[in-house]
Amino acid sequence: MHEMGHAIYDQNNDPKYNGTFLFGSPTYGLHEAQARFYENMIGRSFAFWKRHYPKLEEVFPKQLAGINSLEYYRFINHAKRSKIRTEADELTYPLHIMVRYEIEKELFEDKLKVRDIPKRWRTLMANYVGVRPKDDLEGPLQDIHWALGSFGYFPVYALANAYAVQIYNAMNRDLNVESVIENENIYLINDWLKVKINRFGASKTAEELLIEATGEAFNPKYYIDYLKNKFTMLKNLEELKK
Repeated sequence: MHEMGHAIYDQNNDPKYNGTFLFGSPTYGLHEAQARFYENMIGRSFAFWKRHYPKLEEVFPKQLAGINSLEYYRFINHAKRSKIRTEADELTYPLHIMVRYEIEKELFEDKLKVRDIPKRWRTLMANYVGVRPKDDLEGPLQDIHWALGSFGYFPVYALANAYAVQIYNAMNRDLNVESVIENENIYLINDWLKVKINRFGASKTAEELLIEATGEAFNPKYYIDYLKNKFTMLKNLEELKK
């Protein structure tokens, strides 16, 4: 669903930008925001799984025997310390980004040698996330970004999370997003994103698009409130089960 968010962004670009430098989005942060929107706001929502869980049960009847949609929803949103970024929950995910960002800064400031990355990684994971990788496959080799030369990319994911929530908040003023998801009318979400953001490609700055789509400049408060509200609600669900 994450990668689908990327694909829909590009598909929703105005065709006049095809083959030009204005195709895509003005920043990686805004593109990743849409990917994280589909992954988290839709893919980890109860509305989505309330509707589609029966289909999942058909595919995995043995594995999901005795597990209802609410339990599944709680499971895929369970907050825990993990070693792998792409498997991290929404609450701990930014901590993984911090580890990578600190290492990148130290590399470019000549405070850290490449050969010392694994050791530094283990230290920062212990300090920030509270876990230590057992090997480099659970450590700095788990992501392809540095091997591709994509230094400075990781902070984009943290910014994208906050962008996504601000966009989600604005979208809810025009649509009942949970109802749209539950009733399989996700085309309304696609259309909203196309009209408000996607169709402009990179012809406007990310700041301009965010202001026009949400009515204000970047405001991380929405993201902080979203995390507090969601994980407080999940904690209450856990308490009710007990």
